[in-house]
Amino acid sequence: MTIPNWRMRFVNGAARTQNTRAEQEEAEFLEFIATVVRPAFSSIAQQLLEKGRTVTPHETRASCGITVTNGMTEEITFRVLRQTLPNSVVPSIEVKMHERRGLRIQSKTVPLSSGSEKQVSLRETKSEEIVAAFFKFYAEAQRNLN
Repeated sequence: MTIPNWRMRFVNGAARTQNTRAEQEEAEFLEFIATVVRPAFSSIAQQLLEKGRTVTPHETRASCGITVTNGMTEEITFRVLRQTLPNSVVPSIEVKMHERRGLRIQSKTVPLSSGSEKQVSLRETKSEEIVAAFFKFYAEAQRNLN
């Protein structure tokens, strides 16, 4: 009796040659971090270091982020995450910053391309868009601290 190929993949998982969709999305996101997010964060860090801020990077397989501090005050934490849609993977942003007058911490997750109707895939996203989004939220964080 011959077992169909798809059944063999379930019997012997180590013999498979195709990546799952999750593995493909993770590989695409890791490439996105290396080619788009790290250069954007490097540009952001350079600009903030000139202003006397400390920038600490955080990277995992699921996100890439930075925390900006001024002395002992944490001003903002900005992370780029991936969001899986039926037809593509799009970047989203998680921001943690002080609420007005710095009393409480607020956290929000928004799509990177919040200004357009169509969400842009990882392949279509540019470093400049990440830099612009960061400084938009950083300006808001600065206002909230005052």
